[in-house]
Amino acid sequence: MLNSNCSLRSLIHTSLIFFGATLLLATNSAEPMQAQTIETTIARGNLILSDKFDRSLIGQDWWTNDSRAQKSASIAKNKMMPQVTIQDGVLQIRRTAGSDHAAVARTKVQFQNAVITCKFQLSENQKFGVNINDPNCKSVHAGHLCRVEISTKSVVIHDQKTGNMANEYRKLKDSGMSKADLAKRIKGKSKTTQSVTEASQWHDLKILLEGEKIVVQIDDKVVSQFSSSGIGHPTKENIAFSVPRMVDIKDLAVYRIAPAQSGTEQP
Repeated sequence: MLNSNCSLRSLIHTSLIFFGATLLLATNSAEPMQAQTIETTIARGNLILSDKFDRSLIGQDWWTNDSRAQKSASIAKNKMMPQVTIQDGVLQIRRTAGSDHAAVARTKVQFQNAVITCKFQLSENQKFGVNINDPNCKSVHAGHLCRVEISTKSVVIHDQKTGNMANEYRKLKDSGMSKADLAKRIKGKSKTTQSVTEASQWHDLKILLEGEKIVVQIDDKVVSQFSSSGIGHPTKENIAFSVPRMVDIKDLAVYRIAPAQSGTEQP
């Protein structure tokens, strides 16, 4: 009986080790597979925007919110400089001190599903957002549909259309509703993933928007994905970099992709 019990325990122990190893292997292999899927999606996509910033001025294809910064109450104490400039192929976005809003650089590009790619560089403890907008959508403030916010410590994906930019939510906020009650209203409308991105280094960014899903890849590693109804808004009209302080961007591209076929596995 003793030998039988020992054999049983040994079998269970071996099985647990095998199961754990298999689970670890599956987890570690999932991200490369997802990254490979995004690369394949890009290869099948249609390039609809490419900007190497190989010029001295940003040009008419881009809009910035310099005029708002100029009008900010405290701006008189600071010298107003262009918040968006180009230097050696790099789009440099720097919020002017005293401005009451993040610096914004926005360009028109129309799609429903797409992959957005660029390279970025952040300073320590800095962040920036990639906003997807449709100014024709009147149920949401300023047409904000969804946003990917990247910092040196985390990645946050927002459904803004049915979350914090919905007109209904903003009215409740303006009415004085408590932060706790406001948080309940938009629970499940965003996802925060802890992800360390080294400062003062260039990183590759890929953002897949497909149906109601966003997948974020940094340096060939899928770091986060999130699905929510507002992301599936059928018409996206522009993308915008929203910058609380500073970021450097280069090699921007947008690939329009066909919608995913039902029944197929997605990353």
